[in-house]
Amino acid sequence: MNENLSRLTMTGLLNILQTTEIKLRTAIDLGYNRYKKYKNGKYRWIEEPNNDLKLIQSKLNEYLQEHLECPPYCMSGFKGRNNIKNANKHAGKREIITMDIKHCFPNTKLKYITDFFAGNLGARGKVLNLLTELATYNNYLPTGAPTSTILLAYIHKEIFDSIYKKMSELDIDMTLYVDDIVLSTHKHMGNWVITYVNKALHTHGLWLNKSKTKRYVYKYAKITGVYISQSKKLSAPFKIGYAIIKKLRTKEINQMSLTELRSILAKISYIQQFAPKKMQSTKNKVIKQIKILNKT
Repeated sequence: MNENLSRLTMTGLLNILQTTEIKLRTAIDLGYNRYKKYKNGKYRWIEEPNNDLKLIQSKLNEYLQEHLECPPYCMSGFKGRNNIKNANKHAGKREIITMDIKHCFPNTKLKYITDFFAGNLGARGKVLNLLTELATYNNYLPTGAPTSTILLAYIHKEIFDSIYKKMSELDIDMTLYVDDIVLSTHKHMGNWVITYVNKALHTHGLWLNKSKTKRYVYKYAKITGVYISQSKKLSAPFKIGYAIIKKLRTKEINQMSLTELRSILAKISYIQQFAPKKMQSTKNKVIKQIKILNKT
């Protein structure tokens, strides 16, 4: 966006969001449903916006995608960027280091959020306050909001730009996927690069999750849910296919609910991004059953 943006008015904001001030205020006040999401015995908090709030946030997200330039290292938040393209950027490298920014959304300080809206959208006063309320939960980025991923990348863009520049000087490729940073090279990376990234993050009050920092050397790597083999072949994690098989062993397709069927369909569709013909017969049966249930 142009650094010399004119001041964003209330009318301009409401046009972007395609709503009225009353509807915007009501949606913000209705807030979020906060709950725990469990995975592998651990949990993380999810802040799910109400339907009206989510729709308005989606309009803001569309506007940001259209008006912000996607950084070369950013593999999420923008159309055409995803976890598969993120993994593919590092295929065939001698060494790969994957890092996770710990509690990135809740640890993103309010100051940096308001600075973004003021500096990139020209928001001031009441408009700035509304935008900040729209995009935050308890003064931080909510995990379930459509806007959070792209905002995360741009709120901390100064940090990510500096890491990207430093790594490029060393012939190290760097990507960012939500809160995951991946480095790869045909050479060797000393542990100092991890320290460098961590220190850079500290300038915005962020830090790496040490337990999730992994190094892969001349072997398969797992990057944002994608496996890369030595031959550069990408594949879905085995556990996704196993989850489908396990489910089919316990219940027939014609006995499943729409939610269960859609879950299986989503998993098969993900697997087929790497192996287009895999589990196609099962997919056909699931689609057929979904159509039957939708008619009833």
